[in-house]
Amino acid sequence: MASEGYAKIATLMSHHSELAIFRRFNKLNLQNLLYLQAELTHLEDELNCLAERDKDDPNRRFHSKDWWSLAVSSNEEDESSGEQWEKVLDIREKLKEYNDYLAQQVFLSNQQPPKAYDLNFFTGWLKRSKWGNNPLRGLDHDTWSSPRNSHDLIAIQRRSSTDPFSQWLCNKIIPCLHRKFLGRFKKPMADDPESQICNYREGRIAKTMDVLSTVIASMLPITSIVILYFVSNTLDRLGIAVAFTGLFALCLVMTTRARRVEIFAATSA
Repeated sequence: MASEGYAKIATLMSHHSELAIFRRFNKLNLQNLLYLQAELTHLEDELNCLAERDKDDPNRRFHSKDWWSLAVSSNEEDESSGEQWEKVLDIREKLKEYNDYLAQQVFLSNQQPPKAYDLNFFTGWLKRSKWGNNPLRGLDHDTWSSPRNSHDLIAIQRRSSTDPFSQWLCNKIIPCLHRKFLGRFKKPMADDPESQICNYREGRIAKTMDVLSTVIASMLPITSIVILYFVSNTLDRLGIAVAFTGLFALCLVMTTRARRVEIFAATSA
């Protein structure tokens, strides 16, 4: 039996982790932290008032210096004697809650948004009749397509960044070739054959591009020497050398993830 609704979306996400895209609810999380911070601020002020009161009482003057006298003060007949320690316990519990939420917010803030191509594919999948067919009908139906959520989305497992040329090849050329003729030879995914979605392994494409970019970048200096051999005019030779140097640097930028200093070093060499 084919899955529907949330189960259908979860099935897609389970097979393609880069499409596991969710809201971080940044505003609500921060608002919740502000409330917890305000609660702790009031508890802190109450604790300071109790400590200030107890230090003037001869029976409680050691509460600030001796943990034992503070902790056992709640066992005394005078109920007010143990108020300071009870307030400490309240603060301890609230601090744990605050610190847990704060750590979660730090974690969420460090998560990267989904790649534009993956988000566009996912929103398209939700709308197309042969794919998601608008599986959600509640208030969350536009979670991924609403402009107000564009800066609030994170990908659980964002695809690793590749060089610009490989990204262009994967996001533009491969889909275009698939529509033109590759789709005739590629079988749809076994888990959802009706959708006619085909899977191309990005790792294989990236490895192929690594080989091609290495070969091209290695051939450019030799090619410039061959061309310079047939050019006698000094000014033309200088122009060709400058052009090939720029082309070599451009090739490194577009087909590798090399740092700027590494590109400078390779170009100088």
